[in-house]
Amino acid sequence: MNDRNRSYRDFVKSRCQINPCLAGLADYLGCGLKAASTTVILDYPRSGQSVPHFLTAAETDLSKLIDDTSTIYGRVLLVENIQPHLISLLGEILDVDPIFFASHVTTDFKDIEKAPAPPSLALFPSQIAERGYLHLHYQQVLDLGSADVFEFSSYSLKTDSNIPRNVRRLPHPSGRQLALARACCSVLVKKVNSSWICLVLVDPPSEMVVETLGAGGRKSYPSMLLHGGFEGFVQSTSFASFGSVASNHSPDKKSILSSLLHCFRNQPPGFTIAEPSILSFGYYPMRIALAEWMLYTHLMSRYFKYYEYALHDIENRLHDSDIIDLQRWRRRSMQSQHKVILLSEFINYWLQHEADKQPWNLVLRDIKHVLSQLEHYNRSIEHMLPVATSMVTLLDSRRSMREAANVSRLTFIALVFVPLSWVASLFSMSDTYSPGQKNFWMYFATALPVLFLVLLLSAVRWDQVARNLKRVEAVSKWQLGRSKTEATLA
Repeated sequence: MNDRNRSYRDFVKSRCQINPCLAGLADYLGCGLKAASTTVILDYPRSGQSVPHFLTAAETDLSKLIDDTSTIYGRVLLVENIQPHLISLLGEILDVDPIFFASHVTTDFKDIEKAPAPPSLALFPSQIAERGYLHLHYQQVLDLGSADVFEFSSYSLKTDSNIPRNVRRLPHPSGRQLALARACCSVLVKKVNSSWICLVLVDPPSEMVVETLGAGGRKSYPSMLLHGGFEGFVQSTSFASFGSVASNHSPDKKSILSSLLHCFRNQPPGFTIAEPSILSFGYYPMRIALAEWMLYTHLMSRYFKYYEYALHDIENRLHDSDIIDLQRWRRRSMQSQHKVILLSEFINYWLQHEADKQPWNLVLRDIKHVLSQLEHYNRSIEHMLPVATSMVTLLDSRRSMREAANVSRLTFIALVFVPLSWVASLFSMSDTYSPGQKNFWMYFATALPVLFLVLLLSAVRWDQVARNLKRVEAVSKWQLGRSKTEATLA
């Protein structure tokens, strides 16, 4: 095949022999048509204007992405809900390492015997940091509405986007069905001729989650971010400027793209228009991801409180499924710590190139706070799991004891009625012993002693009788031996 006819997908397939973690990207590039992506371009002109120009771009115009950049310092391309064709186009134009796209596309870890691990797990943290690709993996808390709708739904759901992200349903302690959805924001900065280009990939708003049914069917549920999304981190306006038109403009927080466009109106810390760093472009996405992690830690606190109450009321609230949920939270907490540690390693690696380290020290302190919360809840899970397991075992023992008591009652009833029915069947062979006849009194004269004998024999502790017989036998043997000894001495 001629090199000119080789596609970016062919390049990815060839790289799979060296990096198996690219297999998920190769499969995604082979998918058919997907929903249209949303692309926005921010140009930083050489005229000295600090505020970038906002432009919308179609996929056909992106082929000229690196053309005519002599009038600008650089260009930021934000892509929401990227589709396979656009990955191939940008990969060929910008000569992007497939590891960057693979880390954004492949975020779930399937069984190792079925698929290789994603790049975030297959590569060392040092390898991820030195490549200069910033990938922010975080969890979004979704509100799916009333829990009654999901009574018979599956635990695993997916987002309705070009790159389906995993959505996991959570127990509903208060009648609301909450879920955790994975999300990713990826940032890449490349030098092109005398300018630079920053590529930012974000996920679309999670307005719909999908459940896979049998025979290829699907069922969709509307979703929204819990309480409107993460807490804002930009400086708020004062009351004096509340009535102005500019102050009333606020981003749509359910869309990461809208939030980033609002943030990029102001230059991030450490930003130099001539040669910006990867950290400066990653500042606002980092803040958004950390805000989502803060909401995630509050959610963990709520569910641990729920499980603590379940342990206090084991008869009515604790179930075997709680043990499974706690194990899921433990695995989820370990994965969350890994994602936050990757972000910390990335900042520490590139911090040495920053002149002003103060903003990043604050970000590192916030990361340390999130990590401490995750570690605290992970330790709580480790302590809670053995207690919950013991409680469930105790609850099963109580059930077994109650069932044994019921069996004892049935046995006692059988002991009462079996002798009576046996004597009745014995006397039924002659009509003179039927009720009202002259020999009817003989039934009671026979049945009651038999009943008394059966109850007496059932009350005897035969194990104790066996031990007593063995003891008597041992004493007899000892006395017999002593008698023989005395006779010999005499």
